[in-house]
Amino acid sequence: MARKSKAFGEILKQQRTNKSHQKRLEKLQQKLQEGPLGEHFADMMMNPKGEVKMSEVLKAFVEPYLAFIDNWSEREKMFHLAVIAWNLTLMPEDEQAAIIDEFMEVALKGDDPLAQKDARGIIDGLIARKQQFFDEHKRFIIDFQLQDAGNEFHLSVASTLLDPIVSDSAD
Repeated sequence: MARKSKAFGEILKQQRTNKSHQKRLEKLQQKLQEGPLGEHFADMMMNPKGEVKMSEVLKAFVEPYLAFIDNWSEREKMFHLAVIAWNLTLMPEDEQAAIIDEFMEVALKGDDPLAQKDARGIIDGLIARKQQFFDEHKRFIIDFQLQDAGNEFHLSVASTLLDPIVSDSAD
């Protein structure tokens, strides 16, 4: 039997990656459609042409913080904090402090004061990072899905465009 060429192996690997990517997007879309605002996601667009992939933007946004993360749970929490900080920067500045306070009270209610202080510091740092390096991006992040892939992770993001809801993914 003839050996398969290296190029053929790469093509097969890319096809598997593309199928996996599509499944992640479909899973995120289904999650959004089954949620409380599901009717708003019925006409969700996947990877609209000409638009930046928010999954890649979010990865770049969080990237400096990932070096300090030891496990999957911390990585997922970091992305949650990043999405909160990201969306806060798109809201009127006079409303941001109240929303952060409410988040701290509700989401971190059982955490010790030091953990709350750390989370607040991370959110403040992320807000500053968004304003300094990512200010041209004005899309709200609706949801994300993080998938463990061994030494790597895959990120899918659902975000707003102007009117429709958009979903994309980065590997």
